[in-house]
Amino acid sequence: MAYASEADLELWALGELQALGFTHLAGAATDPDATPALRQSYRDTLLLPCLEDAIRRLNEHLPDSTVQTAVNAIRDTVFAGDLISENRRIHEALVGGVKVTWFEKGEERSDLARLIDWGNTQNDWLAVSQFEVAGKTLRRPDIVLFLNGLPVVVIELKGTENGSLKGAFNQIDTYKAQIADLFRTNAFSVISEGVTARYGPLSADFDRFMATR
Repeated sequence: MAYASEADLELWALGELQALGFTHLAGAATDPDATPALRQSYRDTLLLPCLEDAIRRLNEHLPDSTVQTAVNAIRDTVFAGDLISENRRIHEALVGGVKVTWFEKGEERSDLARLIDWGNTQNDWLAVSQFEVAGKTLRRPDIVLFLNGLPVVVIELKGTENGSLKGAFNQIDTYKAQIADLFRTNAFSVISEGVTARYGPLSADFDRFMATR
């Protein structure tokens, strides 16, 4: 089915995502002045309360002191100005966990704090439409998918009446340049022009975006 307008395509996509188990939030629900507050400013791209809740939920055996350590490991940028290296660093943390240490009865202990439930029974999945982000300028991607408070997928949609796949890809490229922090935790991006869709990782050019089936 083709969608002439971007708004209709976005509405359809959100319905499909909710059928898959995503909770839909309008972007306004993530604004800094919203209640409850999921972020402190438009420059924040992580929903830190969701991330902290997930770390506690997935690591009940770890002491509270380690939760902030794990949050900081994701929140704080290490490779400033090198988005690919930063994305790779966080990917490794998502896959393998974050190393944490603490003292218990006078002895130093260590473990890995999990950020994701790979069995997908305890994860928190959100689909946020019109997520407003400030960087070099203010941008509002169509849909951002969050896993445990981390933006892992950016979806850019163009209707058939005035859009194209290349146009959607160019918009993703603009986001990477102007709101790069949104892509620190990115797994891949999705583009559609209302008829077909493609997806690709952070480093992919347009020709390497693969068609969905």
